[in-house]
Amino acid sequence: MLRYINNAIQNKILIYFAFVITGLFGFNSSVLAQDVAAGESAYKINCASCHKVHTKLVGPALAGVYDKYEREWLYKWIKNSSAMIKSGDERANAIYNEYNQSVMTAFPTLSEGDMDNILAYVQQETLAGPPVAAVTGGTGEGGAAVSNSFGPTQIYILIITLALILITFVLAKVLSTLGNLVRVREGLPEYEPFSMGKFFRNRGLKLGLGLAAFGLLAYTTYDNAGSLGRQEGYAPAQPIKFSHKLHAGINGVDCQYCHSGAAKGKSAVIPSPNVCMNCHKQIQEGPEYGTKEIQKIYDAIGFDPKTKKYIEGYEQKPIDWVRIHNLPDHVYFNHAQHVVAGGVECQTCHGEIQEMEVVGQHSSLGMGWCIDCHRETDVKFASNEYYSIYEKYHEEMKAGERSNVKVEDIGGLECQKCHY
Repeated sequence: MLRYINNAIQNKILIYFAFVITGLFGFNSSVLAQDVAAGESAYKINCASCHKVHTKLVGPALAGVYDKYEREWLYKWIKNSSAMIKSGDERANAIYNEYNQSVMTAFPTLSEGDMDNILAYVQQETLAGPPVAAVTGGTGEGGAAVSNSFGPTQIYILIITLALILITFVLAKVLSTLGNLVRVREGLPEYEPFSMGKFFRNRGLKLGLGLAAFGLLAYTTYDNAGSLGRQEGYAPAQPIKFSHKLHAGINGVDCQYCHSGAAKGKSAVIPSPNVCMNCHKQIQEGPEYGTKEIQKIYDAIGFDPKTKKYIEGYEQKPIDWVRIHNLPDHVYFNHAQHVVAGGVECQTCHGEIQEMEVVGQHSSLGMGWCIDCHRETDVKFASNEYYSIYEKYHEEMKAGERSNVKVEDIGGLECQKCHY
């Protein structure tokens, strides 16, 4: 009899722990199986200009798309939607007609792994729920979403808390059962049967739940406060669909050809239409919407592509580009200091800009992000006269006493270097 009861207890423990393990590790397992961080990056580069997760943009909202369509169908659609439409695919044509026959950009270079990562990111954002609010600005419809007040991290904290409560209840139940078995064998009266109500009246549990709730609220407050004013991932629509992938990537145009201020001063500067005309006086067509977008430059500056002459007396119009990267007024940042003196590549801060169809803010640009970079980055002393004044460090490196000098060693963490 005792063996039977022990076996029953063991089975109960196994069932409860199986449930706990399923809750902790089975939750959202399809998301965890993929590289969500890589999916987020790929989504922002390839998808964010036309899609949002929870609301329609140029194309449909992507929430739940991974359940609505078979994975193989999605692979084909993402790689070449036009081919599917021409093939007569019913669902492809339904989407095409619903969105005013707008053709989705083809992504033949994305692998199935890349697409799986993007879908995993979309699934994570779907489960996290829509953002509390969105900020829109400028000509574009895109906006910087305010951080979710209750995101995936908080969900995982809740799951772990509930799992710990369940484990504690199971252990208490097991101990109560075993205690009563021992008392029965010794001829003693049994304890009061352990119940869920008795468990939740326990003072220790109430204290633990209170501390867990306080920790969750404190983390959520800190997380949301830290994201105020941040625009990481902000990729607004621009008045002209300028592709950095085409210009900087495929055609190899140097960043500083257009952003000439990057090596000369504080701002990298937005190129004027005159810079665009250095090429587009002759290049009047381009892939996809190229001709239409190039015409916008001509309309702004007053150029007749047929005669290849500027229109006399034409009143030029400014191009209202939407600013993406913004720093608070009390923060000082100098592009030339980083590009020329520091030898920092554009991609370090702006991401793989040469692969972006639509530019978005790659890094947080937060204080912690800058400090981490200054702590980890080696100063490029070799053949750099800017750092010749640091004689002590030069001597130590020559003597083998020091292998490198970090930015923080030359005052990179001093408050007044970045704050007025």
